[in-house]
Amino acid sequence: MKKVLVSTLMFVGSLSLFAQKVEVSEGNENFSVGNKPAVIAVFQHDDKDKVEKEWKSLIKDFHPENVSDKKNEYFFDNTKFTTISANTIDVYSIVLGKNDEIRLVACFDLGGAYASSSTHSKEMAYFKVLIKDFAIKMTKDYYEHKVKEATKALDKLTDKRTDLEKDNKDLEKDIVDYKEKIKKAEEKIEQNKKEIETKKTEIGAQQKVLDELKANQGKVK
Repeated sequence: MKKVLVSTLMFVGSLSLFAQKVEVSEGNENFSVGNKPAVIAVFQHDDKDKVEKEWKSLIKDFHPENVSDKKNEYFFDNTKFTTISANTIDVYSIVLGKNDEIRLVACFDLGGAYASSSTHSKEMAYFKVLIKDFAIKMTKDYYEHKVKEATKALDKLTDKRTDLEKDNKDLEKDIVDYKEKIKKAEEKIEQNKKEIETKKTEIGAQQKVLDELKANQGKVK
């Protein structure tokens, strides 16, 4: 029980520290094509594989011609972000996970130039919103999963408490029954003591009768 309590408190502490943490910023990151301006998202999640799967699914909605995975970097070739450009855009992205925290970095090749706020503010603003919305969605997914786990743990603890309360009621009933049995046994003992004294008197009288009969028997000639 102490281990469960400590684990629960540690988990609650970690949630207090990182609760609802969704950070999206811009900075230079290293990709297979070199050091490029990128959108960087940091958010909570404990399943890197799931985040990668959901990220690939999101970008596939923009109909890339090809998707490849090389050394943990996903490349989406000729992706069509028609809201901001009539031209296709190449997307490079890396997902890293550690200690229930995900770091997603992505750069966008607009065709000869990589998107950055200084040169392509409209495009970069769009990508930041796209990635932040994704990060928020995945953070909500993380909390939904954690809520389910915490609910299960609470249900188990509640069931255990209910079992212990029932066990206590049964034991209390047993104590009442045992006390009643003890009381009856004590009363029986006292009754038996009186009957024993009575039997002693009766035995003495009977022994006297027997002795007299034996004496009379010896006198017969």
